[in-house]
Amino acid sequence: MDIQRWKQELPAVFAKLCREVRINDTVVDWIDIIFEQIGNASKCPPHSHTWFEFNYVLAGRMQTRFRDRLVTINEGDFFLIPPGLVHSHTYTKGNPHEGICLRWRIRRTDGPEDGGGAEASFYDELERLSQWKPGGYTDRYGIGEMLLHFIGEASAGRSPMSLQLVLLRLLETVASVARAERHGLEEPEGPKDQLIKKIEVYLEDFRGKRFNVAELAASLHMSYGHLCRVYKQRTGITLIERMNRLRLDKAAALLSEPSPPLIKEIAEIAGFPDLYYFSKAFKKRYGVGPAAYRKREEGRIAPKLPAGTAAAEES
Repeated sequence: MDIQRWKQELPAVFAKLCREVRINDTVVDWIDIIFEQIGNASKCPPHSHTWFEFNYVLAGRMQTRFRDRLVTINEGDFFLIPPGLVHSHTYTKGNPHEGICLRWRIRRTDGPEDGGGAEASFYDELERLSQWKPGGYTDRYGIGEMLLHFIGEASAGRSPMSLQLVLLRLLETVASVARAERHGLEEPEGPKDQLIKKIEVYLEDFRGKRFNVAELAASLHMSYGHLCRVYKQRTGITLIERMNRLRLDKAAALLSEPSPPLIKEIAEIAGFPDLYYFSKAFKKRYGVGPAAYRKREEGRIAPKLPAGTAAAEES
C-alpha cells in the first residue's frame, strides 16, 4: 500500500464524490471521504456527530473510547460511529495509525422511485446502523478488500458514477455486518431514556467554562425549570452536579497520564477557571486533592522494584 501517494493524489477525486446520491427509497449524502491526517496530535477529545462515520485502520493502531469503554483498534480493524454517540480517540506514539474515513447522512425519498412493495427498503437497512454496537471489529467481511478496490479504481481515473456504485456496495456490506452481529435488535429505549441521552451528549460535548442550563433547555424546547426537575427526578442529581462530575472525571484522567500538565492547566482544561474551587471540588469527589491524587497515580504507573532493594525497603 502506497498510502502517502494516495494522500497526495486522491483527495481531489474523493471531493468530487461528496454529493447526494439517490438509490431506491434513499438519498445518501456523502459528507467526507478522506485519509486521516492526525499530524502531531496525541488525542481527539470527546465529541459526537450528526452523521454516520466509518473508520478503517489501514496501518498502525489507535484507541477509541466509546462513552466509558476504551477499545484498541489495530490494523485491519474497523469501527462505525452513529449520529449522537460520544467518543474520543488516542493516537499511539511511535506507531501512528493510517486510515480511511467515510462520513454520510441518509434520508428517505418521496415519489415513484421509492421502490416500495415487495423490495426491501434500502433506507431501513442503512437506518439500522443507528443502533450499531460501539466497538472495534476485526474485518472478516472483506471490507478492506472493497476499500482497496475503491482506492484502486479512484487511482485509475474511473468515473464518479462507477466509484459511487462501489461506495454503495460498501454501505450494503456494512449493513449486512449489522444484521450478522444482530445490531438494533435490543429493546428500544423509551422517550425518557432518549431525553437523558440527549442531555448526556450535550454535557459530555460541552467545552465552555460557564455551563448555561437555560441554553440547553432552549435547545430541547423545554423550560429551564421543567428540564431541571425532569433530570433530577430521573437521575437523582442536578444538571450542575452532573456537569461538575464530568469535568472532575476529565481532570482525574489528565492527572493519571504519565506526564500530566500542571494542576492549574488541568483545572482550565477541565473547565474550572478558579483553582481554589477546583481543588476543593476535586477533594470532595476523590477524597484527596489534585496534587495528592497525581502523586498516588504516579506510584501506580511507576514500575515496581524487586523485593529487597533499597527503594522497596524504604517504602
